[in-house]
Amino acid sequence: MKWYVTFAVLLAPLAAMAAGKEDEETALLEGRLEGYPKLTGGSTALTWLFMGFLGVIALASLFKNAKRTHLD
Repeated sequence: MKWYVTFAVLLAPLAAMAAGKEDEETALLEGRLEGYPKLTGGSTALTWLFMGFLGVIALASLFKNAKRTHLD
């Protein structure tokens, strides 16, 4: 186990230097966004409506009668 830890400690700086070498052209590209159109403008109204809907559900569960059974 001692040799594995020593090996990892000695190779960590080499791995960091190898990972840091990236040219400027590929540094600007985001693989997650490739192939998707750029969105301009837009609104956050749908997000606010959805959050309001989830808030109503959360508040409704707070006011639920805990003593009510399915036999009512």
